[in-house]
Amino acid sequence: MSEAAPTLDKSKRKRKKSFLKNARKYAKKGCYGRGSQLDADTYQYFVRIMEAYREGFDSEDDKSIFVNNVFEQTIDQEINCCCNQVGCRVVETLLPFANDMVVKRYMDVFSNELRPLCSDRFASHVLEALVRQAATCSLRENLDTEFRKKCTEFVIRVSRFLLNNLEDYLWDTYGSHVVRTCLESLAQIPKEDKTKPKINEQETTEIPLPDEYTEIIKDCTDRIMHWPQFPELCNTETSSGFLQVLLKSVKKTDSKLLKTLLGKLISTNFAPESEPPASSDVLPNIFLSKPAMMVLETALDVAKKKKFTQIYAKCFSSRLVKLATTRSTNFSVQKLILNCKEKSEFEAIFDELGDNFSDIIKVGHTGIIWALAQSCKRLATKQGIFMQNLMKSLDCSADERQSQFILCLCRFRDFQSSQNDTKADLQKEKLNLQGTLTLQVLLDFNKPIKIVNGLLDMEQSELLGLFSNTMGSHIVDSYVKSVFVGEKSRERLVRKMKGAYQELASSKYGSRSFEALWNAANIKNKLFILEELAHKDGAWSNSEHGKIIANKVNLVLFKRNKEEWKNSLNSTNKAKELFADILK
Repeated sequence: MSEAAPTLDKSKRKRKKSFLKNARKYAKKGCYGRGSQLDADTYQYFVRIMEAYREGFDSEDDKSIFVNNVFEQTIDQEINCCCNQVGCRVVETLLPFANDMVVKRYMDVFSNELRPLCSDRFASHVLEALVRQAATCSLRENLDTEFRKKCTEFVIRVSRFLLNNLEDYLWDTYGSHVVRTCLESLAQIPKEDKTKPKINEQETTEIPLPDEYTEIIKDCTDRIMHWPQFPELCNTETSSGFLQVLLKSVKKTDSKLLKTLLGKLISTNFAPESEPPASSDVLPNIFLSKPAMMVLETALDVAKKKKFTQIYAKCFSSRLVKLATTRSTNFSVQKLILNCKEKSEFEAIFDELGDNFSDIIKVGHTGIIWALAQSCKRLATKQGIFMQNLMKSLDCSADERQSQFILCLCRFRDFQSSQNDTKADLQKEKLNLQGTLTLQVLLDFNKPIKIVNGLLDMEQSELLGLFSNTMGSHIVDSYVKSVFVGEKSRERLVRKMKGAYQELASSKYGSRSFEALWNAANIKNKLFILEELAHKDGAWSNSEHGKIIANKVNLVLFKRNKEEWKNSLNSTNKAKELFADILK
């Protein structure tokens, strides 16, 4: 095979090379990847392609030339390349950038070999990528009509084939993933990327699904519900993963069918009649199996009011304390709390857990506390009692200890334990993630006065350390953006940090807090801050993050001409206001 010749940008950040290192190591031993055997030249070519791709490209044109060149080398060798460990990785990685002709060619080749490829440990990954890409292209109106038709036919063909042979592939490690990908593609559920924040479904634009796609999802659901093996589907990781995707797919296509599917799961898996009566000491069998719990948690995500209430009543009610303090089940409780939409139902959940904050914190399940805070905020209920219970659980109820509540919460440790850390460097200390997140939620409560006063009563050195901490730096954002924190309180915090702005601006996370405070400051306080920054600015303004801050606040212009700086600020503010009006 001939070499592709991309123009590379050497400055691009290099990614992990463990896969390539292993590929080169095995090649030296004469082993050219697992799966189908490639000749030495082809194998080495693919390794070089992966290396070149990871280096990056100067332009999209360079990438396009590179990708098309690579796929030309696979003509008449598509199946053999995709059944090889390294060849599969190359094709799967480059396929999203391939032109229509390449995608058509791969769809044609794979369509004729579906039975073996669906369960192949390497080619199945390429098939997943191909189905996902074809489904997306089939719904893009700006693409060629014939190509869209070809993509639709391919998605339907693969999906129908797997539906007709579900018994063969559902229990297969690789085949079951292809089945899931087909369902996700038919329902246009985006592939989950764990390196990126989760997408809020309410913020995504719904694309109308073709009737042929929704019919396949409905047929699959009907067939599964009539299977004699249906009660067993929750019990293995493979079939549990399938059920989770099926629930999400049905939610997007047929609410009536979703209700039926949930009813079937409740009666056969979550709370079968054969189980003993409810008891606070004995957990239902659904909580004894991790794969089954994953299905339960997905059911909580997709269930509407009536079915959600049934799941809560039959699986959680009267058992919440035990579930919340048990390591394997506390995540299910978090899902229940976060998905509860009825105020009265949440109040019942809260009442069952409210007196047990100390026990929950003691076992380290602080995510439960954060989830309760989120729902108190969202449903505007139980906020006062939540604060009381939380302060009591951290031993900060006494008046003289309330000023220490902020740090106790950020560490999620009681007053006495937190006092032992008084000499710790807050900037470098590893704070508790759920603790800092809970503090941010509390600032959005209707009456966050205790949090506001707690922050304002802290020593400046403590605030500097907290605001320069990787987790604590987000607290300022919540403070200045909360609609329940008054303007005077925001300005008090801005003034509180006077004398610490150079240090804040010069650190990675402190500079983030600096920006939040700067944006909240009025013109008078901005001038105070700039006077402070301009005094002996050599050290901080030459730091990596200090340079960015100095540029953002236009420090050079301020030092040269203050009046001109004020005019510049006014012009910027007017432009922002105009832009905000346009966006309304």
